[in-house]
Amino acid sequence: MTYRKQIAQHIDRFPEMPPLCRNLLGYLNDPEVDFQTIKGLVQYDPGLTANVLRMANSVYFGPAREVGSLQAALVRLGTRRIFELVLSLSVSDRLVTELPGYGLQARELLRHCIWTAVAAQELAVLLEMRDVDTVFTVGLLHDLGLILLDPFLHEEQKRFNRVLEEQSTSFEQAEKAILGMDHAEAGARVLANWQLGPQIVEGVRWHHEPEQAEAHQELVYLIHLADMLSLSEGIGTGIYGLQYNVSPATIRAVGLKKTHIEVTASKTLDRMRELEEILG
Repeated sequence: MTYRKQIAQHIDRFPEMPPLCRNLLGYLNDPEVDFQTIKGLVQYDPGLTANVLRMANSVYFGPAREVGSLQAALVRLGTRRIFELVLSLSVSDRLVTELPGYGLQARELLRHCIWTAVAAQELAVLLEMRDVDTVFTVGLLHDLGLILLDPFLHEEQKRFNRVLEEQSTSFEQAEKAILGMDHAEAGARVLANWQLGPQIVEGVRWHHEPEQAEAHQELVYLIHLADMLSLSEGIGTGIYGLQYNVSPATIRAVGLKKTHIEVTASKTLDRMRELEEILG
């Protein structure tokens, strides 16, 4: 059996989206959402309730005044933020795992994903991109495929390293050459199984090849750039260092400037610490 077929079976066995996330998903696009209903979903999980209150009062949201009730926290954060928090808490246990195939120590992947999610949000503001409301979710989940491919890559470590060195290829191309699938495709297939919607699936699928995206181009651009910025900061580089290719076409398309990078890096560092503590 080829590695691609084995990985496909591994993807099909990946745990389903947590029930609470599925329930919240139904309210995301409801402009008249009843927060009493959302409260009913959340309030019986003490840990989640504490984190909702903590996030609502965090520096990340710059609150004008402290909120003390779950109801007020839900209203402040909104349904999408609650969904993102629940999803983040649900997958964070997986993101803290050590990935020997990729040379990532425990928590490195979580830090990289949080940095990418926050940086993508900051870039969206700086570049005045409006139609990218799923950008944090995509940033957090963009490298979920690393978890799926790690045991296979670990098994083929020497061969993989040889391909990288001798063929001067990009990291994701080496993944495809050895395993028949790169981590972006693997992650996207899991999220498609979770029925998270085309925006999120597309953003994860093409975050290393943004020119290939047929839709949601701005979202894909943001994740690609935020991912590259994270790696350039040395966050989550693992064995591949800087062997990912930055897309010049993406830089031109969004009008990225040095000042955008500097501001994004500064704001992201300030904001990710609190989120990392909540999600870790």
